[in-house]
Amino acid sequence: MVKQQDLIISQALPGNRNPGTADIVGFGPNGVTIVRNRINPQAELASDAFGANSGWRNDRHIRLVADTTGNGAADLVGFADDGVYIAVNKGNNTFEKPKKVVNDFGFAAGNWTVEDHIRYMADIRHTGRADIVGFGNAGVFVSFNNGDGTFSAAKLVTKEFGNDPWKKSMHLRFLADTTGNGHLDIVGFGAANIYVALNNGDGTFQPSKVVLSNFCYDQGWHVDQHPRFLADLTGDGKVDVIGFGTDGVYVSLNKGDGTFLPPKRVIDNFGLNQGWQSDKHVRLVADITGDGRADVVGFGQNGVYVSINNGDGTFQAQKFVLQQFAYDDTWRVEKHLRFLADMTGNGRADIVGFGTNAVYVGYNDGNGGFAKAVVITSGFGSDTDGWSIDKAVKYAANLYH
Repeated sequence: MVKQQDLIISQALPGNRNPGTADIVGFGPNGVTIVRNRINPQAELASDAFGANSGWRNDRHIRLVADTTGNGAADLVGFADDGVYIAVNKGNNTFEKPKKVVNDFGFAAGNWTVEDHIRYMADIRHTGRADIVGFGNAGVFVSFNNGDGTFSAAKLVTKEFGNDPWKKSMHLRFLADTTGNGHLDIVGFGAANIYVALNNGDGTFQPSKVVLSNFCYDQGWHVDQHPRFLADLTGDGKVDVIGFGTDGVYVSLNKGDGTFLPPKRVIDNFGLNQGWQSDKHVRLVADITGDGRADVVGFGQNGVYVSINNGDGTFQAQKFVLQQFAYDDTWRVEKHLRFLADMTGNGRADIVGFGTNAVYVGYNDGNGGFAKAVVITSGFGSDTDGWSIDKAVKYAANLYH
């Protein structure tokens, strides 16, 4: 099953950070339903493809949104049994019929599974168009976007980071710009070390190097207990490491060359010892102040808590900001997705929650907190027929620049 963490990671890639206002996108039972932010508050079926009723299943098929044409509009991407299909955005809130672009990266085409294999849509050559990237058994494979609606055959670009010995259940793998040159590098949280393979600029990668010996399985960091992210914490355009550990939040700042300083505990909260559990409490990082630096937001037992970034990788003390979206408010990790996305275009992230029967938004109040959440559209909820988290895929994602 596609999990909250998988969706957060896929949408958090630097290449997918579109400016502007996020829309609601749902791969539901009958196809893809959208709610255009500020354009059309009503849910409408934008494509009859990629739905559960036409054979798409969360336990077999990944579905994403990404700009594959370079025109600033997000397209629909589905990893099917027999390959990858793309439905190009027509620019009028509808999509073209999906076309198969590569005979690989699928459940039957290459034996790619949701349980074992991470797959991204990411612009790894800085062309403005997303390529297909998969972490397979033998290493990392890329199908390059040709710019004309076609893709190259899958190519092995590095024999590292593959599923022997890397395991999705133990080792996180990201694509992120670690040097500030605009190119996405491969970052892997291995058994004992974090490794980085620098992007050569043409979609190939240098041999990996150890950049930090922490935040990994051997140091007690587990995928099912300790969320870890790559985010720009200082505003220098280079990602840093931030992890929610057992006794608090730890940060390793980027030295500027893709290597990292030793970790420091920056918040004495949001950790397992303070009662935060991954099966109950979602923890995310996003810029909620508009200063270009990621802050910490936690959906706790009784409400939403925030720690504001001081600008140097340290954080203010945790504060309670909203009594909604919480476990005591009947929100459940296994039922209700929660995202941080800019819904107003002011550069500050808002809270978007897919609840039991509707989609809620807690708008950023501009003071490091959020206003009381309001319903922006009905449907998409966990109790709505065909829209449970194990059957549907739901995003807050900007469909247009």
